[in-house]
Amino acid sequence: MNLLIVCAPVLGAFAAWSGAILGELACEGRAPFADGPAPVAYARGHFALGGLVAGVLANALGADVAQLALLTLAILALAACSAADLRCGQIPDACSLGGLVLVVGLGAFANDAAPALGALVIGIPFALAAAATRGRAIGWGDVKVAALGGALLGAGNATLAFALAAAAAYLVARRVRALRRPIAFGPFLAASILLVALGGTV
Repeated sequence: MNLLIVCAPVLGAFAAWSGAILGELACEGRAPFADGPAPVAYARGHFALGGLVAGVLANALGADVAQLALLTLAILALAACSAADLRCGQIPDACSLGGLVLVVGLGAFANDAAPALGALVIGIPFALAAAATRGRAIGWGDVKVAALGGALLGAGNATLAFALAAAAAYLVARRVRALRRPIAFGPFLAASILLVALGGTV
């Protein structure tokens, strides 16, 4: 048990750090869209710190080994999506679909259709919003992150997470409205998914 207490924060920090690197690599050769989010500078250390805190909280909330393993996977995928969106204003499929396929696949292996159902129930409305706005209000990368959230959390908890994400993004957008450019929504989605996952002990 003592080993688990030590490992969870270390794994969380390493997963977040690695995810940030993966997101940056996925953005190689991609230029931000002229009408998309402007690049935002960040430090990988901030990702690592967030992953460490997530691991500490998971221990405090009594997460077991299987839950910690899923949390580590989620941190890796969500950090990659966030870093990519901050770096190039896009979320490449390598960041979002990889985690989604793995989570849904693990559910199928365990004869659990809940992850696939959650991804569909959440992903379809986001996809319709992206199609209706031609990817301007909600990007297709955001759709895939939302589907990942639905697979991880289930439709009900994912809806709560995305309400939190929308509220936080709205407040930040009001603060930076003078920039006259949209903001990256992926990091808000990722952070809210992680927070709600921790609140429900993964």
